Parts: sequence; C-alpha cells; structure tokens
Amino acid sequence: MKTCITGVLCVLAAASASGADQAVVTVLYRDKPPYSYTKDGKPAGFLIERTADVFSRAHVRATFQEMPVKRITRDIWANASAICSPTWYKLPERAAYARFSLPLHQDRPHMVLVGAHVFDQVQSAKTLKELFAIPGLRLGKVSGVSYGAELDAMMRTTAQTVMDASVSPLGMAKMIKRKRADYMLIDEEDYQFLNQQNAVDAEDVKPMRFPDMPPGLLRYIMCSKRVSPDTMAQLNKAITQVAPGLR
Repeated sequence: MKTCITGVLCVLAAASASGADQAVVTVLYRDKPPYSYTKDGKPAGFLIERTADVFSRAHVRATFQEMPVKRITRDIWANASAICSPTWYKLPERAAYARFSLPLHQDRPHMVLVGAHVFDQVQSAKTLKELFAIPGLRLGKVSGVSYGAELDAMMRTTAQTVMDASVSPLGMAKMIKRKRADYMLIDEEDYQFLNQQNAVDAEDVKPMRFPDMPPGLLRYIMCSKRVSPDTMAQLNKAITQVAPGLR
C-alpha cells in the first residue's frame, strides 16, 4: 500500500475511499489561486483543500477537475450530472438553478489595482464611487464571474468602458500592465498571492483601497440539483466542523 503524501492528495484519497458505495460527485474548480488551481497536474489551493476535507468528512466520493468558469456555471445549470464547485457567491440568479452549501469562507473586501500609466489621474479619488465616475477610464473585468451584487451593479451602471475579458486575475493584471485596461477590482487574497509570487510589479500596477468598498462576501459550494438534498445535508454537517462560525 502506498504511503499517503501530506496535503490535499491525502484528503482526496480519503474522500474517495470513505464513500466507495456512493455515486461520485464531480468537483469542478476554476483557475483562481490561491483559492483553487492546478499545480504539477494536481488540484491545489486553500479552498480546494477545505472542500476535499468537507467531502471526506461527509463520506461523499469526489473527483476533482479544473474547468473554465463559464463552463462550470453552464454544466451546473444544465443539471445533467452530480456536480459541485467551491468558491462561489450565492446570488439569486444562481440559486434559481443550483443548490448551495453552508458558507465555506468569507472574503476580505475587494481592493483596486490601478495601472501606473493612469495613477496620477485617479489618485485623487477618495471613494470607489468617485473612481467609477472618472471619465475615460477602462475598467478591467474578468468575464463570467461575479464581484458581488453591489459591485456588479456599479459595473453595469458606470459610464466607463468595461473591458470584459476571459482571463484570470493575473491575466487581467497583465492587461493593465500592457495598458489594455486601466484598473481592476481584485480579491485581497488574489493580490497577496500574486504579490508573493512576484507576479505583479509596483512599477506597473498600484494597489488602492477605498472606505466605501462593500464588505467581503461569503463563498459557498455550488452544486447542480442532481446532488441530492441528503448529500447537501451531509456536506453541510461537515462544513460546520471545517468552517465553524460562518453564517
């Protein structure tokens, strides 16, 4: 018998072994480090580890697969098989076609990354509302994701050009570096990860924080309705052990 390596792989193995007599749930995850990503061909990230722990404790078998964000939402909406995916905000339009677990994580408030080429123009903005009102700026938005209902609404109503692109947060930061967009909203965790990896350069993009930024939202496991209420109850019971205190 092979020795189990410490980390997410051990938890994944335990999740599969503990529910050998149950149907397998496919856990789809997006490329969003440090929450979820693929490293050396294997799932990684702190919310992937937490999700794997939840499935193991719930005795629900799971296989993990990285997939583009738009395809994840499409497949959960289609409801052709038992699918779950971590890291999602619970929005009314999603709750209409998906099941949501108890919350798994709470974000810190978003921050803003501004291109050095426009920093002199925007540094006088004291609030996010003022930033969104500066004419001529191009706001970079990662396509297919939500930034939370309040920020989504601000993006829809701004007179600025919204550059909607199917890229990762790092990809959007690179667009700003190349002056293809002027600024972006980014999770604090995303920014800290990119900073630790030396993936963002202070000479190219500069962080800004605003007092009127909405508070960080809760993230959930979102599942297709092929995942039964009983299975959701098992996952929720495990979440109360793994992430207590989030409601």
